[in-house]
Amino acid sequence: MDYNKLATFVLQYIGLLGISAASVAAAAFGLFKWLGGKWLEGKFAERLQNLKSEQDHAIRIVQSTIDREIHRAKKLYDNEFTALSESWRLLRTAYDMSAGTMLSMTTNVALMNAEELERYLSKRGMEEWQRKELRALNGEVRQDEYWKWPEWQRLIECKKKWRECQQQIDATSIFFPVGFTEKFRTISDMICTSNVEYEERIRQHKVPQYNATYDRFKSTKKLLDEGKILINELEGMVRDKLWSVAKEGSQVEQKP
Repeated sequence: MDYNKLATFVLQYIGLLGISAASVAAAAFGLFKWLGGKWLEGKFAERLQNLKSEQDHAIRIVQSTIDREIHRAKKLYDNEFTALSESWRLLRTAYDMSAGTMLSMTTNVALMNAEELERYLSKRGMEEWQRKELRALNGEVRQDEYWKWPEWQRLIECKKKWRECQQQIDATSIFFPVGFTEKFRTISDMICTSNVEYEERIRQHKVPQYNATYDRFKSTKKLLDEGKILINELEGMVRDKLWSVAKEGSQVEQKP
């Protein structure tokens, strides 16, 4: 609004009406006061609106940052939970299988006739050429050779479980809390060493029940003794962490 033109117009109008200068001055002052108040009110409202817009923008930025951090925290909790639970499952499976190689239970095939032996070995899944070679043997020699076959199958499974466990640890240990990775890897290394020893026992073809030299079980005994202590410690750590992560994750999920 052009206040100068407005004031000139008002003064001219008042002059035509023959109003005195004092009255004109009073009227002009009142008009100025009224117009100035409106102008100030408009400016204040405009400034207030600008401040509100700036405040809303700042609130949106802060809320966006909070939402992003909460999302990242929840993803981290989810990854940590999955990494720990799956790694523990695979480690425990590999440990139990390798530690169990101290004992060997083998069916006595020494006294089976050809028909019984063929039926039994076929059921176990032995290849035809292996069955043929075993049928050609007799007595304890047959029994010793038969012991070797399931032990090789067992070793293959032990190595497979250890490999799955090791790959899981390598791929997900980045999500482990401090102190967990070292324990996982220590136990995994002990399992690997036990498997190497187990393979050597099979290659030497010394059946446990026929040979009491338990030095050949040094690494496996270590896995059973020291490894068991570490397994128990790690189990407690994993249990505590998984339950705490589940609780914290639930709180994050419920947070508005």
